[in-house]
Amino acid sequence: MRAKKHLSKIAILAFSFVLAGCGSTPIKQQPAKDENKPVIEEKKEIPPEKDEYHKSVGKLTVSKDTFESDKAEILRTIEILKTIMSDFDYQSWLLYVDNESKAYWSKPANLKKAQGKLPIKGLQLRTLQDYFKYVFVPSRAGRNITTIRYESENYIKAVQVTNQASSETEEKYTVYYYFNKIGGHWQLHLPEIDG
Repeated sequence: MRAKKHLSKIAILAFSFVLAGCGSTPIKQQPAKDENKPVIEEKKEIPPEKDEYHKSVGKLTVSKDTFESDKAEILRTIEILKTIMSDFDYQSWLLYVDNESKAYWSKPANLKKAQGKLPIKGLQLRTLQDYFKYVFVPSRAGRNITTIRYESENYIKAVQVTNQASSETEEKYTVYYYFNKIGGHWQLHLPEIDG
């Protein structure tokens, strides 16, 4: 009996040495995951002055809802104008132009000034329809108007953002349309010639 106890002690000691000699590395305990704990994702906030709404309204007091509504109406109108321009439908185009622009661009002296600034020399602008056909349509063909910029609460530029400038505060865009709000609706405005 004594020999059995002695053998079992030797076996226990031998087993302990075998375990110690295996060279196993201790396993690090992984913290238990709490399935009920919400995962917090880091979102990069766009500073207010750099988001589309703030770029568009600047310092004017135009609500976000009004901005969204105005932008949607103007972009919808531009889509209609694209069809009108592709068909060279002058009469339909006139329905979208404000009266001030029609009056200004119907004057021969103003058409002559515009004619002098055209890249194609010798092209005659005698009527507003000539302006539509030779100036308005070609300068807007194939343009992708993406957003608006307010000049005032009732005057907007429709623009194509061409690229982001290197400066965080600058933005480069090209203006292709101007709109006046008249009677609660946006109408196409044709700016006067400088000089």
